[in-house]
Amino acid sequence: MDYFEIAGLVLAIDTKGQYLHPELNDFRLSEDRKKAADVTIRFCLDEELPVYPEKKVLQAKLLTVYEDECRYLISYYESGCVKCYTVEKGSSESVIYLRGTREKELTEQEKEYLMYSIRDAFFFYLQKNGKIAVHSASIVYQGKVWLFAASSGTGKSTHVSLWQSAGYDIDMFNGDVTVCFEKDGAAYAAGIPWCGTSHIYVNKILPLGGILFLQRSCHDEAGKIGLFESVLRLNARCLTPNWDRELMDRNLEIVQKVAPLVKTGVLYCTPTENAAEVAKKYIDE
Repeated sequence: MDYFEIAGLVLAIDTKGQYLHPELNDFRLSEDRKKAADVTIRFCLDEELPVYPEKKVLQAKLLTVYEDECRYLISYYESGCVKCYTVEKGSSESVIYLRGTREKELTEQEKEYLMYSIRDAFFFYLQKNGKIAVHSASIVYQGKVWLFAASSGTGKSTHVSLWQSAGYDIDMFNGDVTVCFEKDGAAYAAGIPWCGTSHIYVNKILPLGGILFLQRSCHDEAGKIGLFESVLRLNARCLTPNWDRELMDRNLEIVQKVAPLVKTGVLYCTPTENAAEVAKKYIDE
């Protein structure tokens, strides 16, 4: 077993090292630091495919989600190295089913594909432990993590790069996804190895300062939003699963704990350093 500590959870992966993406190495636990696993992921080959449950809870362009009393099964349509994976409702074990025989080293593209299957399985148990994964680019500013959340293509990475080019005293936190959670009445952000194509990530847990929701505009302006709108916007940016009503409610429950504890707002922005200046001023005030 390989052991990793990610966002405060210990992930055990029962596989040979050639299956693993190198970005996981920064979260690996050494022999003297190994702990009991919170989440376990195993791999099986194509010929060991499970029986698909009859109930279908979601059918989308790239995947279908099936459910029975004990588990969810997520089946992919794409012809990558992963056929499907399962997550157990009553335990913390997931099985990822690989296509074909895997006796040789995976290609880098296959490792990327597999990395996201590991991510999606891990996110299911992350949510069970009271944490959400938010689609956002994030920075560390004045000792706290600040998220810039938006849908793909809005300009999250562009915006945080503008903070760098403007010379502001920041550290990068994650280029694509940040884990958020509440503990003892305070909000925190956790770094994870999944970071889109940015390759920007850290293995840290820090206080969460706030979240700005980005919207493209022809001008730069930051505005305060109320708690109800903050909850709706944050819930919409969650990458933790929402395949059915129960999972949607679980996301919303966590969001409603985090949102009141941090500063939120909408940033109407252009792809210029002025947008970073406006965002910084809003945070500073």
